[in-house]
Amino acid sequence: MAVTIKDVAKAVGVSPSTVSRVLSNKSSISDQTKQKVLSAMKELGYVPNVSAQNLVRGLTDSVGVIFPPMAKDGRIEQQFYMQILSAINSEAKSKGITVAIATGQTNDELIDNVALMYNQRRVDGFILLYSVINDPVKRYLSQNHITYSVVGSPVDQNTAALYIDTDNQLLGANMVDHLFSKGHQRILFVTDKTSEGFVEQRYTGYFLQMRKLGAIPHEAVLFNRKDPETLDAFYEKLINTKTTAVIVIEDILALRVMQYCQLVGYQVPDDISILSINNSDFAEIIHPYLSSYDVSIEDLGRIALNELVKQIRDPDQKRYVKIMVPHHLVARESVRDLTKIDY
Repeated sequence: MAVTIKDVAKAVGVSPSTVSRVLSNKSSISDQTKQKVLSAMKELGYVPNVSAQNLVRGLTDSVGVIFPPMAKDGRIEQQFYMQILSAINSEAKSKGITVAIATGQTNDELIDNVALMYNQRRVDGFILLYSVINDPVKRYLSQNHITYSVVGSPVDQNTAALYIDTDNQLLGANMVDHLFSKGHQRILFVTDKTSEGFVEQRYTGYFLQMRKLGAIPHEAVLFNRKDPETLDAFYEKLINTKTTAVIVIEDILALRVMQYCQLVGYQVPDDISILSINNSDFAEIIHPYLSSYDVSIEDLGRIALNELVKQIRDPDQKRYVKIMVPHHLVARESVRDLTKIDY
């Protein structure tokens, strides 16, 4: 017959409820008692029935992953979301957890989807794959005391949550440092979005490091292939500043910037260098291959899932922190070394 909680409790000389609290890792149980209970479990061959425990606690062993509104900026097309979803799903599978996806064309549709999933007890909590200022989805989660973690930066000072992110300001500074090491000082920062916290932080890193190194930082340049005015403004900026390198906020946009530069007569990297972020598969689609910073997307997804599950299973230990995941450069062909003399 299978060993039960009562058998473990009898062997240790404690109540079954004490054994249950040890299984839930409650802080109210002393370390000495925990060790006695855990030792007895091992000796008796006790195997916790996770499904039964979750049933008692009202858990579903399922989490929701919230994508940004699909109608906004075309962000849902970015490979970042597919990569991190794959990482989350893989980690969840290894822990016997299922993953559900919450999407919507607008914030209102997204909130309706999130509310339906949670109220019907289809998920225990959510992972937000984006972080924007005054986000109504995040506000809904907080106001309804729904457990969630965020892949991104804490842009709302009054919002308590668990954030998993790369050090975006350091990333922006590191990109400037790399370009400087290759002889570039006239550098632009190019983005296609302005509302997300990571954009501002990366730009801040660029701005401060440019000033620190004695170069002239410029305002972030908005690049939208569907808006001729932004393209014209970008071209004028290239001409007026005699730019030799651009920092681009992510790989797909970097490819579009590269195509545009070549269209107006700039060769990459001979005339202008491009340094990007994410190190996605797109970095090696066309020549020259993109030099790009890898922000460890798999680690972001894995940690976001594990930290969320910890908080779901032990709400008494809820933490409001920011976990930093390291980044690193993958150098390819799109950055020219101006320090080398051509003969």
